[in-house]
Amino acid sequence: MNNETIRQNLVNKRDSYLSTLESNSNLDKLLKTILLNLKAFNFKDYKRKLEIEILKNLNDWWSNSEKGIKKEEELYAILFEYDYFFQKNVEATAYGIGEWRDFQVKFEKFDMGFDYDFTTDFYACPGIGLNFFDSLESLNHDDLPKEYTNDHIDFDGLKDGDIIEMDEFNDIESIDGYDEIIELHKCKGMIAIHDVLVKMDKNNGFESLNYKDNFMFIIDEHDSGEVYPLLVKKK
Repeated sequence: MNNETIRQNLVNKRDSYLSTLESNSNLDKLLKTILLNLKAFNFKDYKRKLEIEILKNLNDWWSNSEKGIKKEEELYAILFEYDYFFQKNVEATAYGIGEWRDFQVKFEKFDMGFDYDFTTDFYACPGIGLNFFDSLESLNHDDLPKEYTNDHIDFDGLKDGDIIEMDEFNDIESIDGYDEIIELHKCKGMIAIHDVLVKMDKNNGFESLNYKDNFMFIIDEHDSGEVYPLLVKKK
């Protein structure tokens, strides 16, 4: 039931975020557009391409001794880590976790801590594409419409005692639904990745890896402190 639990936890989060957004009758127009773009994203095509990408990187990098991978080093996990996601064609880099002193199997978001090490050369390898984030490019601060920015305020020209009225200050991150639209992208994307990993595992697709019992595929945003399990694999 491990992987069923992982998926159900992600589905519950997805449904909660979606419900919050759809029940907001005053949802901001920019967030509405982003939500529609996410709903139009072709996850079926994404999963098809993702399976091909994982298989290629598994053979070319993650299990390839010619790339410096040492087969005697057992894997506790493969971590997919991504960074700034307010842009198109986001990618997550792959890391092999070879030591993890406080390792525990997880089925829900958790803090990974710092008591782990990477394997010798399974470090910053090609990972997976995350282009389900594409519609969040609209929230890139450099490209925001003027009504969502503070470009009209001359911060450099402010003097001691000058007051900025709150209705003059615009903060996209404070708009109702901002956090939910981001988390919805993450959940929908992670469900798709999970489905691909489960399919490949059922077809014995990861047997070239030297994995420990309860090996996990996991994913996180760099420096977020939040790691999500994607798959648990028994020995």
